Amino acid sequence: MKGLLNLLSLEADHRKQVVFLMTLISILYFYNFSVNDIWTPNESFYAESVREMFESGNFLDIQYNYEARYNKPPLTYWLIAASASVFGLNEFGIRLPMILLTIGSVWLTYLLGKRLYGEKGGIYAMLIMAVSVQLMAVKQYASPEIPLTFFFTLTLYWFIKAYHDEKTKYYYLSYVALGLTVLTKGYPYIVIIAGIIGFYTLIENSFNIKSSIRKISQFKLHYGIPIVLVIGLSWVIYMYLTFGNDFWEIFQRETFDRAFTRNEKSMRPFFYVEVISWTIFPYSLAFFFVLGYYLIKFKKIKKEIAFAFSWFLVMFVIFTAAKGKIPTYFIQAHPAMALMITAFLLNPVPNNSTLKRVIRISLFAIGVLIISISFYTVHYFDLKYIWYVVPIIFLVAIATLVKNKESRNAISTQIAVPFFSILSVYILVAAFLVPIEQFRPYKKIGSIIKETNMINEITPILIEKTLIHNIPFYAERKAVRDQTISDIQNYSGQTLALVRHDSALEIKGFDTIWSGLIYDFPSESQFAKFVMACLKAQKGDLSKFETYYLIFRE
Repeated sequence: MKGLLNLLSLEADHRKQVVFLMTLISILYFYNFSVNDIWTPNESFYAESVREMFESGNFLDIQYNYEARYNKPPLTYWLIAASASVFGLNEFGIRLPMILLTIGSVWLTYLLGKRLYGEKGGIYAMLIMAVSVQLMAVKQYASPEIPLTFFFTLTLYWFIKAYHDEKTKYYYLSYVALGLTVLTKGYPYIVIIAGIIGFYTLIENSFNIKSSIRKISQFKLHYGIPIVLVIGLSWVIYMYLTFGNDFWEIFQRETFDRAFTRNEKSMRPFFYVEVISWTIFPYSLAFFFVLGYYLIKFKKIKKEIAFAFSWFLVMFVIFTAAKGKIPTYFIQAHPAMALMITAFLLNPVPNNSTLKRVIRISLFAIGVLIISISFYTVHYFDLKYIWYVVPIIFLVAIATLVKNKESRNAISTQIAVPFFSILSVYILVAAFLVPIEQFRPYKKIGSIIKETNMINEITPILIEKTLIHNIPFYAERKAVRDQTISDIQNYSGQTLALVRHDSALEIKGFDTIWSGLIYDFPSESQFAKFVMACLKAQKGDLSKFETYYLIFRE
């Protein structure tokens, strides 16, 4: 019992603690990660593009729906393709690299915390990173966010190792990782990481320009820059030489120009403050306290959080200044925020200080609140009563920690309580991913098309109005969007179409081979809205869904 208590309170032997927590986190991440059909729209782009890569044998000229897709560099596609070549072109094979790289990102955060703040620092940083709401929301999503987070963090891990150990080989490894970062999301990340490293160097050298330049001269830039360019921009150069301005205009729009194009969020200077408030929940309240503390005690920044602070601040300033703002852009700052919280909890501020008491109380209160939410989640999602066991188990674990006098006041316990609490909610949300599939019939539609012998493999599927983005993947054919009744009726030759209920009544000469509900909103990635729609649908309110008919004419 004592051994279990030590594990729960994060006071066990370091090696045992790390093995226990990484195993728990890995199980959590793998739980139900592949039960859902490919999500629309973004995940569909990567799944279908990889399918077309296998179909054509061309892994350089990226296409989606048999049209050029030059939006993003290819590394994410290649990672998915490598996995799919082993595990199959299915949800498991497509998402597996994301899960593994998420675990890798958590592990790198642990290594950074351990290097900067010792063994406990590594564990604290790892836990804060592992259960951040945004990371768990995208951890299995086939898109560039997770690969970018991994290679971005890997770049800075090798850099800080090189900086402290003064070993050239680590600088070279950092440049390789930066090249892979660029190959994941584009060359603007050279500027971001250079800004982080430059600002950190300035802080470490007390803003002495000469000393900073002298230190930077040790970074082997004359070797590093060519390494980054060869790895990161090789695909860009190939594509430009092959397709010229047709490629460059699209790629430039999706990388550099996007940052300076206004959208509805452009004029919200506190957009990323809002994002932080939920993105690293349940530790976000503690982060704001910590940030305020270090800004007031500015001299402590160099001593305790120079690296993490540079990482956070440069990203915050750059992305706040950018016109294009998306919450997922800030995931790469999660390790930095975890490290800042960790540093504060381990710093020599007196244990009876008001600020520390506020943070400890808030973490306990958040833990209790989350457990309460867990109980309500079972009811709200209309899960079977057996699922109440999950919050009960975690409630007992937390109560045991609080009851024990030795662990109650330990910093580790304050970290552990919200961590185990959020696990409870996540398990229940992941459990709901199974029943939610009754409202996601995409694989079924694809199976019907492929199993209907009369339908030719090259016959496109005509879709009324907007494109349902994962249909090309499951139907294994080109989808033609924005079709009218007249377009479908007058299409020459064998005709396959997906139309809405009212249109199906008007179109003549077709056989209906499937009918059912499809979410009537272009994006399921706004997950909370989609879940609400499904819950309403379970109770008979189908207002967010449209009845579609799959029709066929020989």
